[in-house]
Amino acid sequence: MKKTLICLATISALTSSVAHADITFNGFASVVGGMTTSSKDRLYGFDDNLDFKQDSLFALQASSDLENGLGVTLQLTAKGADDWDPEFKWAYVSYDASDEFRILAGRQRAPFYMYSDYLDVSYAYPWISPPKGVYDLIFDTFDGLGGIYTTSFGRVDATFHGIYGRNTDEIEAFGQKAKPDVTDLTGLSSTFVYDWLTLRASYFVADVSIPLNDFQTLSAAWLQAGFSDIASNVAVMEDDSSFFEFGFQMHFDQLQIVGEYTNLEIENSPLVEEESYYVMAGYQFDRTLFHITYGKDDNTLANFTSAAPYGVATSLDILKATTEGVIASQLSKENYITLGLRYDFHDSAAVKFEYTDFENETDSSYDAGLFRMALVTVF
Repeated sequence: MKKTLICLATISALTSSVAHADITFNGFASVVGGMTTSSKDRLYGFDDNLDFKQDSLFALQASSDLENGLGVTLQLTAKGADDWDPEFKWAYVSYDASDEFRILAGRQRAPFYMYSDYLDVSYAYPWISPPKGVYDLIFDTFDGLGGIYTTSFGRVDATFHGIYGRNTDEIEAFGQKAKPDVTDLTGLSSTFVYDWLTLRASYFVADVSIPLNDFQTLSAAWLQAGFSDIASNVAVMEDDSSFFEFGFQMHFDQLQIVGEYTNLEIENSPLVEEESYYVMAGYQFDRTLFHITYGKDDNTLANFTSAAPYGVATSLDILKATTEGVIASQLSKENYITLGLRYDFHDSAAVKFEYTDFENETDSSYDAGLFRMALVTVF
């Protein structure tokens, strides 16, 4: 009875809203199949069994113009990797304070990357999915406020997108689920377009807390051993973090070149500082695009356990070795080359084929080859 009343109330509310404003529906979808080239390889969630679930997704977006500059947008996305559980990626109210300035309030996409606005819309970019080394932050949405200002400087069109908010979505890290608290997420992205050249840069800061059991246990042990500074560094609690991105696009008739660089650092924590970049070159033949991408990911970490030397006590030696082992498990140098083809066989659909050769310079047992194919569409 309770569920029935809720459904009736929801339908009533939607009916009422339709009477006052039109609702526009659109969506997008990706059906992706992939497999690695060897039984010992695993990459991006794929193995040597052909899988059509890992990267597939469907999304539906509803928007309504309430007039006088006010609007509402909702986007519901279901991903195969999440067992098709639907999730609200966008749920915000917008207000056009002027022709140049828009205010957003609610759940929004954080403008971390060049393709953030259509991160899941595979139809909007050359690859099946953007290069994962760069596009690998633990979250891509936030709850809060945003402001978008568009202007021009002569022949240069400029867009500035500032945000403030928080994210507490559950993640999986180090083999366990955790609910991080990313507070005071603040930053700005800037995009400049001049004819054939697009330049973009973004910078964001936040306070990050990630309650990971292994780190909390190690932190408590260091505190008991009398090393409060090391204990503080091992726990990821209210640590200052920063994220920087720079990107560019160049278009010369059929030739296009795209690149992005990112740097992520969480200070005074056991998490590595991550540096990643990619460069893509593509050539368009009528409805067919051939492209090649080279990417590299590198991470580093300061040795904050040096204040506790080996040889003082056996228990301290074990604690130090355990801590350094957990930290070292994150260190890696990776590079990859992706060859791809996109064919637009329809005005709102395309097929894509990609092969990625992935190399882990730290541990060759993680080297892998991955073939993927996709049907992508917007509707």
